[in-house]
Amino acid sequence: MQENTRQETTAMMRVQSSATLIANPAAGGPLQHMHQIAETLTFLRDNGWQVNLKMTHQPGDARRFAHEAVEQKQDVVIVAGGDGTINEVIQELAQSQTALGVLPGGTVNVWAREVGIPLDYAGAREVLLHGQMRQIDLGQVNDEHYFFLMAGIGLDGEVTYAVEKKPVKRLGVIGYLLIGAWLGLGYRGFRAVLQVDGRVIKTNALQIIIGNTQLYGGTIRYTWQASCDDGLLDICIVRRQDMLKRILVSLDFLLGREERRQWVRYLRGSNVKIRTRQPIAFQLDGDPIGYTARGFPSTAFSIVPQALKVIVPQIIPEDLFSKASAGSELSETQEA
Repeated sequence: MQENTRQETTAMMRVQSSATLIANPAAGGPLQHMHQIAETLTFLRDNGWQVNLKMTHQPGDARRFAHEAVEQKQDVVIVAGGDGTINEVIQELAQSQTALGVLPGGTVNVWAREVGIPLDYAGAREVLLHGQMRQIDLGQVNDEHYFFLMAGIGLDGEVTYAVEKKPVKRLGVIGYLLIGAWLGLGYRGFRAVLQVDGRVIKTNALQIIIGNTQLYGGTIRYTWQASCDDGLLDICIVRRQDMLKRILVSLDFLLGREERRQWVRYLRGSNVKIRTRQPIAFQLDGDPIGYTARGFPSTAFSIVPQALKVIVPQIIPEDLFSKASAGSELSETQEA
């Protein structure tokens, strides 16, 4: 039955999808980028899709175009861009019937790497045509702003602020690693009080990653047990360490070694509230978004189950998708 449903969904995507393709004309090498966009439009239209092209020129355009697509009850919004543009678009696609499709064109393309979407447009558009439709959860901050990958509080929040709109951002993952290494050795960490589904955790942290998915920055897995459709957020608290141990922490996570477990506390829950003694920078899906509130009120992170329809390859990482039902009871994995 499930296989039949998947085949029917794929068949629908092949022959009758209406879509808006949102692209930034200045992305990458503009001439090559626009040539690939034109090829993709021709490819999809030749295969029965009705596609409108919308070009962004200023912040907010992508969200506005996505809003219009939802209002028009279009089947798909295709983002030709990176995770930041996707985050802008999902603010309108959340809890709608319009699905997200992706042509990776960003700095890191975490979502594409996570689910196996090819990083070239030729391969990615084949996924649009022959992929499958799935529904995933979304995270949300203070019942306002959605995220589909992760939120990062602390060191990585500071790194995203430092990298944003700087030339080093063009280096991609290497640029983030360079800035992270530079800031990381001197970062003092912070004191935080978390409530995870009502349970109180006090900690001294370097950073706190709240993940809906597993991959971070294209190379690291802080929330390595996360599933994007299980109705839960995964929380990885990286404890504050001295200088030498910070280097070991970085190496263990970069290399994906089992030893990384000794440096963290790993939790799961559907609602997370965080209080800090001073405002701490945090990011959503790799872009700086703000600072935690000092004292009260808490900064609240929650899960919105099955909030977004996505087009992904037919073959996807099995551990990233789960059939487990949503639950509010805290599950804790204590690494030692």
